[in-house]
Amino acid sequence: MDLAQALRDVMRWFVGGTVLVGALLSPSLPGAQVMLWEVMADPTGSDHHDEFVELTNSSHTDTLDLSGWKLGDDDELDRIVDAGEGTKLAPGALALVLDGSYKGASAAYDSVRKLARIVTIEDRAFGRAGWSNSTPEQVVLVSAVGDTVDLFGYDPSAGRPGYSWERRQADFTWQLSGQLGGTPGQPNSADQAPSTAGQVDIELSPDPFVERLQILCRLPAAPALLSVRIYDVEGTLVARLRDWQPAALEEILVWDGRKIDGRPCASGLYVVS
Repeated sequence: MDLAQALRDVMRWFVGGTVLVGALLSPSLPGAQVMLWEVMADPTGSDHHDEFVELTNSSHTDTLDLSGWKLGDDDELDRIVDAGEGTKLAPGALALVLDGSYKGASAAYDSVRKLARIVTIEDRAFGRAGWSNSTPEQVVLVSAVGDTVDLFGYDPSAGRPGYSWERRQADFTWQLSGQLGGTPGQPNSADQAPSTAGQVDIELSPDPFVERLQILCRLPAAPALLSVRIYDVEGTLVARLRDWQPAALEEILVWDGRKIDGRPCASGLYVVS
């Protein structure tokens, strides 16, 4: 597999856009192929807790169960297990596989739970001793019946500390992420496209919404600083989803219809800004 050259750092600043959205709030309602998608081998945090592997279900129709699947290197495979949310992966959905030692030792990816299925491994480290930062490594994904379904080989000398390896949707080749910390639960930076209007594009889904509003922010340049807030029609601040934090070209945020203090909002119109 081809390894892309490291991306140069570019910093841009921007002012957020504004969109009006309707909210219909009510009580909760009842409710292939797995591929390697992103690998964080050298995180900015602890190598012992913050390494991760992101998987995707490329099927458009089938929900797949990761129970019994294994992930590791050429020396050791570790079983993927439930982290409290189950192991089933919906069509097109992402799963974030965390180090077995993550729980209780780190909170780096806690916010990703709204965007991806969180699972873990039985062992406290990926492979024999975690992903290598010094010698070439191969990431191996094995199905529940023992078939090797995907492989990714990388050379740490071609990487950068804090930047993950991402797979491109267009041709399935790999390159370094353009986002420090990677894009767990988010569209890979390799597939993100800048806003063509020279400003922030905001897409809301569904609109109006009942339980959860997904907010896709497409930026004109990245890295950038992103601020996303929710106001009522009288201009009162209701929720703060991002407060001028680093962002990639595309960021997905989720609003659960609650105020800053956790109380549910009344049905009505709200402004995303």
